[in-house]
Amino acid sequence: MALKWDEKYEVGHARIDAEHQIFLGLIIDFKSAIDNDAPREKLLRILKEVEKYAEFHFVSEENIMIDVGYPEKEKHTVIHNHLLAELHDQNQQFKAKVSSAESIFEFLFEWFALHTSNEDKKLAHYITQ
Repeated sequence: MALKWDEKYEVGHARIDAEHQIFLGLIIDFKSAIDNDAPREKLLRILKEVEKYAEFHFVSEENIMIDVGYPEKEKHTVIHNHLLAELHDQNQQFKAKVSSAESIFEFLFEWFALHTSNEDKKLAHYITQ
């Protein structure tokens, strides 16, 4: 699978799109590490990086929501909190050898694609109208 940034992932806000490119890059790094049989320690470190970057990105995005007076901020923040909890849970399952690296990758990519195309596009549309 050739996974790369595509304009279909763009939400139309320069900062959010730039941060999403970095986030997708981390997911691609994780997939590449899987495909290259990287040591489990490397996979765990990439997942830690993904989790920390997600925390940063969500705070950044929520600051943008405050700046523009986004009326759905509370709902969007709740979604962020659920996603972070789910990501933490997935990482713990992988660490405990309950989940496979491939299943974690599928979770990460699905999360990225769905959240970006649904919730983040609503925010960007609100900002640009």
